[in-house]
Amino acid sequence: MLNFNTKKLICITGMDGSGKTTLINLLASQIENVYVANIWDLLKNKETFLPFQSKAQIDRFLCALTPDSRLLFLAHALKFSIDKAFASNKTAILFDSYFYKYFATELTLGADNELIQSLILSFPQPDFVFDLELDLTESAKRKKNFSAYECGINAPNEQNFVHFQQKVKANWAIFKNQNWFQLSSLQTPSALAQTILDNISESDAR
Repeated sequence: MLNFNTKKLICITGMDGSGKTTLINLLASQIENVYVANIWDLLKNKETFLPFQSKAQIDRFLCALTPDSRLLFLAHALKFSIDKAFASNKTAILFDSYFYKYFATELTLGADNELIQSLILSFPQPDFVFDLELDLTESAKRKKNFSAYECGINAPNEQNFVHFQQKVKANWAIFKNQNWFQLSSLQTPSALAQTILDNISESDAR
């Protein structure tokens, strides 16, 4: 089991359908004192009283917003989740996607780039970022359902998903950092998890 003496933020990011959630669940079982976070923690918190009862309702809400208003809503949800994670007594935070995927999507949908750059400054820099790479056609095959949002606010289907995500991928590069770990999602989840744990242990030991 991997453990830390000080709080570490570990981000597992990548395009839609690259296997982030499956990998995070596996990693969470192999890291001590871990907090698993994602953008929708806001919806699970009973104190926020948000009215959404299903993912379909969230999808309709997101598609109804203008680009900048949607960006601000998503940033609000992300900030809530990261603040809750850092306020916990956990020494490891595993964050699903973080702001990278959502901000790249919003940039593609027309959100203001200067607004995006200013919002980034409000988020803590992760200690580790692991970027899962997978061909979009393969990503689409892996997904059981599509949302209108991840299809560019179009009809949710495989064709629209691939077409829109190709555009998102072109904007993804502006968020990438040379210190990111690039991993192929063609590997098994267990192999990916072991690679991540090995990289963290090696870097943390320096």
